Amino acid sequence: MSDAGAHHGKTVFERMSHFLIVFAYLWLLLTVYTLHNSVVLPEWSFIAHLGSATLKALVFAKFVLIGEHLKLGSRSESLPLVWVVLIKAALFALVLIGFNLLEERLVEVVWPRDGAAGDAGIPMSGVTTTLSLATMAFVSLIPFFGISEMTRVLGEERMRDLFFRGLKDPKAG
Repeated sequence: MSDAGAHHGKTVFERMSHFLIVFAYLWLLLTVYTLHNSVVLPEWSFIAHLGSATLKALVFAKFVLIGEHLKLGSRSESLPLVWVVLIKAALFALVLIGFNLLEERLVEVVWPRDGAAGDAGIPMSGVTTTLSLATMAFVSLIPFFGISEMTRVLGEERMRDLFFRGLKDPKAG
């Protein structure tokens, strides 16, 4: 029984670690996006939107894990790695954009904007913005799934060695 408990604890730790890695990646992307908006749009406050970026990263990380659990894109795993990465990046970008649109609609219903809202002059929804966000999500997820898929193919230990220890013998491959 102690072996089963230890195994369960390791699984929970591994899952939590994976969630934190996904969250950190998405948080970094959304924070850079928020910083970009605060520089480009004078009415956009970085500090005011940083909390929203953090919450969105938490929610998006959960949806990425749900998509992974449901094996979204796994049917493509027999294709060359470049296609697997692009297909998964596209599918997960669609999931994230879908949930982003759903979130916008829910926020609109719960807290309708009036003319006095601070961001009322900044169009953050619509087809153009959605396509822009979808493109950014797709491109941003390519390195994420590139590393994930290489880890799946090469194994965690080999990837850890490549990233943190380097190649001991470059000819060994």
